[in-house]
Amino acid sequence: MESNNEFNLQQQIDHWVSKIKSEPSITGSDSEELKSHLLDSIDQLKDTGLNDEEAFWVASRRIGTTVDWEEDYIQVNNQVIQMRRSVLILAGVLAYFCLYYFIEGTSKLLFIILLSEDINGYLAVNWVSRYLIGAHFVFIILVSSIYFMEKKTVSFIENVKMKPKHTLILLFTTIIFSITDTCLFPIAKNLTGQDYPLRSYLIHIYLYFNYSFPLIICTSFIFLYFKYYRKTKF
Repeated sequence: MESNNEFNLQQQIDHWVSKIKSEPSITGSDSEELKSHLLDSIDQLKDTGLNDEEAFWVASRRIGTTVDWEEDYIQVNNQVIQMRRSVLILAGVLAYFCLYYFIEGTSKLLFIILLSEDINGYLAVNWVSRYLIGAHFVFIILVSSIYFMEKKTVSFIENVKMKPKHTLILLFTTIIFSITDTCLFPIAKNLTGQDYPLRSYLIHIYLYFNYSFPLIICTSFIFLYFKYYRKTKF
């Protein structure tokens, strides 16, 4: 048979491997082993006279699809899968604290910058309040997109392969944000000077944020949890 010049063997192999790697039950060593089997099978088929396209499709069908051996890999890699899930949960918790300290820290930095530009203190606090309220709305929009675009969200989460080193990076980032936030708060309070009503106003803004933001997080989690719980139950 004539060779199909439009067929790119390497591109097809790369696509096949990337599809294998996207499976949560497949580890890096598993994907390399399957790729090795595919390449060996292609070489053997090409030696019999098949062209690149024919050899690739025959070899890939011989190995099978992820549906054929997914259960086997789940059993073999059960501990790895559980560890990945645990790391992903831990990363989610760290992501919350990272976001929390980032919002608080940047809001305090905004307050300090506004006062350094000789902006009225009460106006600066109003801008901080708007910033924090805006952060709430952005998070609500994010949760709404997850709620109404569940297929894409679930697919994305399943394909996330969080490694321990990524969790450590997230942990150190969270620590840096928390230290920065802690250091900026005394500076922000000192800039209010002897204006105690202004200082009280600023402190109350952050007290409200400390209650409202975790409340929104918990409420959103409950909505998402019960939505997916009903689907898995029925």
